[in-house]
Amino acid sequence: MNDEWEAMASEGGGPMRGWPFVGREAELDRIRSSLSAGEAIGVVVSGEAGVGKTRLAREVLAECAARGSATGWVAATRALARIPFGAVAALLPAERLAHEPGLSILALAESRVREWGAGRPVVVGFDDAHLLDDGSAAVLGHLAARGLVVPVITVRGGEPVPDAVITLWKDGPAGWLDLDPLPPTAVDRLIELELRGGVEGATRTRLHGLAAGNPLALRELLSGALADGTLRRAYGVWHLAGETRPRGGIRRLLLDRLSALEPSTRLVLELLACGEPLQPGLLERLAGAASIEEAEGCGLAVSERSGGRVQVRLAHPLYGELLRAGLSAARTRLLAGRLAGAALATPLRRRDDALRAGIWQLEGGAVTRPDVVRLGAREAVERADLALAERLARAARDAGPGAEADALLAEILQYRGHSEKAAAVLSDVPPPGPERVRWALARSDTLYFGSGDVESAARALDLADGDLATGNRAWIFMFDGRCAEVVEAARKLLAWESADPQAVLWATASATVAAGFLGLPAQAVYFHDRGQALLADHAGDYPWCVVQHSLARCLSCLATGDLVTAWEVAEGGYREILAGPAPLMSAGSAGFRGLVECAQGRPVTAGLSLREAIAALQDRDTVRLTGVFMAGLGLASALGGDPAAARAWTGRAAARDNGANRLFAPWALLADAWARAAAGELSEAAASAARAAALARAIGLPAVECRAHYDVARLAGVADLARLEELGARLGTPFSRTLATGARGLATLDGDTLSEAATGFTRLGHDLLAAEAATTAARAYREAGLGSRAVMAAERATRLRERCEGAVTPLLDHDHTAVLTRREREVAVLAARHSSKHVAERLGLTVATVNNNLARVYAKLGISCRAELAALIDDR
Repeated sequence: MNDEWEAMASEGGGPMRGWPFVGREAELDRIRSSLSAGEAIGVVVSGEAGVGKTRLAREVLAECAARGSATGWVAATRALARIPFGAVAALLPAERLAHEPGLSILALAESRVREWGAGRPVVVGFDDAHLLDDGSAAVLGHLAARGLVVPVITVRGGEPVPDAVITLWKDGPAGWLDLDPLPPTAVDRLIELELRGGVEGATRTRLHGLAAGNPLALRELLSGALADGTLRRAYGVWHLAGETRPRGGIRRLLLDRLSALEPSTRLVLELLACGEPLQPGLLERLAGAASIEEAEGCGLAVSERSGGRVQVRLAHPLYGELLRAGLSAARTRLLAGRLAGAALATPLRRRDDALRAGIWQLEGGAVTRPDVVRLGAREAVERADLALAERLARAARDAGPGAEADALLAEILQYRGHSEKAAAVLSDVPPPGPERVRWALARSDTLYFGSGDVESAARALDLADGDLATGNRAWIFMFDGRCAEVVEAARKLLAWESADPQAVLWATASATVAAGFLGLPAQAVYFHDRGQALLADHAGDYPWCVVQHSLARCLSCLATGDLVTAWEVAEGGYREILAGPAPLMSAGSAGFRGLVECAQGRPVTAGLSLREAIAALQDRDTVRLTGVFMAGLGLASALGGDPAAARAWTGRAAARDNGANRLFAPWALLADAWARAAAGELSEAAASAARAAALARAIGLPAVECRAHYDVARLAGVADLARLEELGARLGTPFSRTLATGARGLATLDGDTLSEAATGFTRLGHDLLAAEAATTAARAYREAGLGSRAVMAAERATRLRERCEGAVTPLLDHDHTAVLTRREREVAVLAARHSSKHVAERLGLTVATVNNNLARVYAKLGISCRAELAALIDDR
């Protein structure tokens, strides 16, 4: 009987096929503990549709069944609600109803449950109990009150609930659990389960926002977007482009909520769909206060405080997607026109007012205030929505042509990486008056990033005096590798107390990078700190400058070899951007994080970061970083042991070279060197690294030159040691000194020198360089007949290589470094800080087994006590 009941119930809606149970472990544990301790004889789980109530209830029943309880499932539906006792039909034996009509329904249900239980507890799931008919609810209440079933009940939040369920909770033994949306970590796990490989950060953020922690909404968003091509892969990374439309079950649920609305209430929702969030005053003028109150009363709209203002928005993001999909083009224009008219009648004081008013004019089909649309375009740039910015700039130019409109459109086209189109918009002759500065900025960027013509770019800036021209000159010169000039320009701007804040921010970001490439980390920190102090008062005015300073700090630390700080800055900036109002700004952080991960020796992780950046920069590569990141991906592929991919990516990077970004040219040559090394062309690889060193010296990038010389040593065994020693002494940074030490150790095959270098590299986060140095030190010790030191160095190299994701280089000898077994290493790490008894308890071993493992560790490493073991472990 119980098996038959379960089979019938399975048609009523089991868990989403193929998705694991995630994100509800705490709720399951709470229910489990409550039922096991006898604190509650049953539970009511309440939550919005699709949030996972049924899945949680199913998990509870599965655990109870595994412990020997009899289980059953009752699924209520709207159709069954019209049939008396329809939901609990499986509890009522039809043969006894026909032959014993005098028996009460409750008695029959009680008899059936006793039969099913056979002396065991009976745990019954009542799914969507808010839809139970009165008779079925009475059966539920009776069986629970008599202690014959332990009910696990689900109800939809905001819906009327039968009195029997309320009584169980308020006056009876059942507990109540309000199920919140899935936490972000669980949503991420589900996204990654469905979308194998990398997911663009902005796309992940958008999916989080649309699903709002609802697994059913997420599932159908993903399946729908995959089906219609809105969600697709670029460079191996998933990217969501265009509007998404709710489908399947979630669409039906949303339509149920939106059906049978009064026209005035629907107007509120349509206005919100076209322009949310809206100020209450503006919405009241268009739809009336009573209609807003009705929409909120239905749970379809909410008022919330954001900073010092109250805003009205739809209760769930998917309502907006569904409503917009159902609007005709004419209806959309009408609503947008009304919103535009209402907005333009206000002072437009708030930061995003111009953007919204500009969008509504555009979508309403009538641009009456092109000046507002231009302001809106600039606000769209600050939010990194460059496609929208271009649409607004073109509309403003059509409605109000002139030099200002031309400069704005050219500027935005350049931001999108369309230098030829930008040049076609701009006049060759600078306009008179205040528009000359904007013209000069746009023209200089177009000339430099479009064709690498730094001299023509500088001449364009000469035609516009002022701080902004000086700041932009520093920005362009930084990318061109003219680092000493950048530092000097930044110092001059900082000396002027009345200098334009944006110009100073451009200059300090540029100088932060320049000082790093010059090997001057203290100066880099100085310029970064000056920029941060200015941003404390102007971050809201220049959001892109916040990102630029974060990237500048990361890039500076990467150049000076401080990978610990570089990665922390890149990762922190990436997370902060995705959590903010402009997630599309995240591409640079992802890309520079990938370059840092390459330097650390993590080719797999680096590949994911770099692919994400390359995909995100499509149609928005303002400063031509795609080629830089492609070269980085070539390096990651080489380290990962894929010479074909390495050669392909470095080739694609070279094809994009237009003469701009000389700052990164030596790095591109180093990527080419490692692509050749991966193919076994070590002589050609060393020659390419030597060319990188020479180019860095010619440009004036001593920090990069220092690293390039060391790569020559890694590839050829020898390098220009005198030059490396000179640079190490002149720059005096921990990284430059360690590079000189490492090169000296490679040249002389001296184990102690190489071990010293391994320690220095480890402290700076260069695990790959440290692993190479330790591996070579082990070889040097073996050849010198120092067996115990060789064993210790080899063990150290093994631990370092474990961090490097299988990276392959000529110096990593995988045949001779592994010394300890996995169990010996596990025991050694714990025993360095804990007693044998503690280690035994931690690993589930006997003390004797721990001590036997330790004895083998001591013998292999040539040590005799825990103090020596701890010193070795700490030095890893």
